[in-house]
Amino acid sequence: MEKIGVPGGHVAYRTIDLTPPWVEDPQTVIFHHGIGTTSEMWLEWLPRLIGRYRVVLFDFRGFGESSRPGAGFDWTLETFTSDLMAVADASGVDRFHLVGESFGGTVSLHAAATRRNRLISITCIATPHRGDAVGVIDRWSAYARTGSGMQDWSKELMAARFHPDAVVSDALAWFTEQQAMTPKEIVEQVPPLVRATDLAPLLEGLPTPALLMCGDSSPFVEVEHVSQLHRLLPNSELHVFNHTRHGLAFSHPRECSEIFAAFAERATRDGSRRMRGLR
Repeated sequence: MEKIGVPGGHVAYRTIDLTPPWVEDPQTVIFHHGIGTTSEMWLEWLPRLIGRYRVVLFDFRGFGESSRPGAGFDWTLETFTSDLMAVADASGVDRFHLVGESFGGTVSLHAAATRRNRLISITCIATPHRGDAVGVIDRWSAYARTGSGMQDWSKELMAARFHPDAVVSDALAWFTEQQAMTPKEIVEQVPPLVRATDLAPLLEGLPTPALLMCGDSSPFVEVEHVSQLHRLLPNSELHVFNHTRHGLAFSHPRECSEIFAAFAERATRDGSRRMRGLR
């Protein structure tokens, strides 16, 4: 992976471009993962997209090959959005489709509201837009302060992410290993940031095409919360997966990527139609 410098550290990313030469000016999809994993969680999405899109994957701060937040780190959505845009700039893309899951989706919503000219579309999976509606996270800080707390935190989180037998054993073992490496400072600092977040005033009426996906039984982000987001965004679609918890993007990669691919085609086609109408 390549690394780019950002204030106080670096972010690791990679660009995958296997589009054939006859695909003129291929669009780019950037993926933003959530807490407890890395950019590799998206790999099973790629068979549906490779050949049609350039794909950019990156580890957000504290995960994978990106640097851990240091003392005095600015825990704001603006900081994480700036990291995302630094990745876009480094990969040489101006406008792109953005896909985010969980906290990565919250950052993506902030990017859609504050950098709307950069986005072709936005896709949010199990994503909160208001922190007061998010369940279960208030005791995370206590886990981080105790000796065996991170193991207990990870065990609780895995049960919240996946129904039993929702993910094959090898993939589940990989996810468990990645999650166990989550820095304590993230488990301590992200809940207050999430709780203080209310993106509704920024998002109401946002015209960017938006795809919203959620499970019907996430302990963190309930269907009604995502439905509220759907009502805020006039150009949005909502897909609810039955018998599915919070880790939808990892447990159902093929289904999610199929829905996304069809949505991205519509968003591109409708966007081109609108642009022609302005001429």
